Amino acid sequence: MILVDRVRIFSRTRAAKHVGVALAVGFALRLAWGLWAMRDVPQGWLLQGDQYSYWYFGNEMANGRGYLSYINGGASSYYPVGYPAMLAVLYWLDLHLHLPGSQATLTALLHTAFSTASIVLVYFIARKVFDHRVGVIAAWVTALFPSLIAGVGTYSVETAFVFSALVCVAIVVDHDWSAGAMSRKRLLWFGVALGWSVLIRPFSIAIVLGLAVAALLASRSWRVALRHVGWALITFAVVLTPWTIRNELRFHRFIPISNNLGDTLCMSRFPGSNGGFAWASHPFCADQNLAEAERNPANTKAAIHFILDHPGEELRQIPKRFHLMMANDRSSLAESLDNGSNLTVASSVLDVANFVTDWYYHVSWILAVGGLGLFLRGWRTDRVRGPRRAIVGITAISLLVIPVALWGNPRFHTPLLPFIAIIAAASISWIFERRPTDVSGGVDASGVVGTPRQPDLVS
Repeated sequence: MILVDRVRIFSRTRAAKHVGVALAVGFALRLAWGLWAMRDVPQGWLLQGDQYSYWYFGNEMANGRGYLSYINGGASSYYPVGYPAMLAVLYWLDLHLHLPGSQATLTALLHTAFSTASIVLVYFIARKVFDHRVGVIAAWVTALFPSLIAGVGTYSVETAFVFSALVCVAIVVDHDWSAGAMSRKRLLWFGVALGWSVLIRPFSIAIVLGLAVAALLASRSWRVALRHVGWALITFAVVLTPWTIRNELRFHRFIPISNNLGDTLCMSRFPGSNGGFAWASHPFCADQNLAEAERNPANTKAAIHFILDHPGEELRQIPKRFHLMMANDRSSLAESLDNGSNLTVASSVLDVANFVTDWYYHVSWILAVGGLGLFLRGWRTDRVRGPRRAIVGITAISLLVIPVALWGNPRFHTPLLPFIAIIAAASISWIFERRPTDVSGGVDASGVVGTPRQPDLVS
């Protein structure tokens, strides 16, 4: 009832109208692109790679055949099961309820829902970390982000992962840290959300570190911080347990998430590598003919040995991976046009689309870098927003750093985009107000400077 009352009160404010318009525009763009781009399912793993894999495993599970390899027909756990399982639920409902539209259309609608909901979560998080004005601007930046729109038209995991990670962050920043520790119920729900997110992509595991730092800042007690982490990890473990048991029965190994970490760590680690994708079949990886459950730990060890034996080469590859990951933002657009639907776009139109996509991305991260001072201001002294900024900042840093330890994949920076939008929005707000953003919440809920400030309805 408290949440319903908050929503009802907020819906009467002018800020709600601004967010509603951003949400409507973002939804329309995503729906239009998704329905246009998603016309067929991927045609093969050599053609569409990860997109085919996610669709294939989802479709196989929906048809009752299970998570089996398309290479040898045996049991597999190569990709994290979370996203294929969501597709499996959607496709199973289609098989039994005969939903209108093809699997491609249903996937586009699912992604549209996730991506549109992410706009709301970005507003909510930015509002908690800064104020209403920054939240509205962040919602607009996210709603119009070209690569987040293009991602709706793919079978890739990014759209679902972005939503799941934002849910985890939103649960923590919603807490009023000045009132003391988070409730046990909230921590348990956070653990459920984190487990779901990690089963989609393990990068979000570092959010639990943000929770610990937020609790430590608010309480100045390591015991309280550890208690927060402990309660969250209970339900986190419960969420991972069924898949872990399945993998134990299938592979007789402890595999809580997936079998692809070894390949991911090893593929770019060889002398002369450019830090980008390479098949994990070079001499510095384990025997590629090993079964995936044996190859995963073998390649993990191989990657560790390479780092220890070639520290100079590893240091040279880090900036290469970072550059490949962050240089441009057009990969989602490319995947959307290469999802098995046989789409053709004139080269001149594609050049313009790539230019606009990259331009929007570069301007956004430049504004975000410029807004770091606004984000960091008061994080140690503000008992409410300080812990909130800790969770957002640590999550963003982890989403930036973890992929650099793997290989230079442009898609790896996609989950960072909502956080770039939040901090860029603070810069935009400051620019238009000609003064630093009032981090104490001095801008009213209508988003108009100079009018009486309305109370923070969801603090």
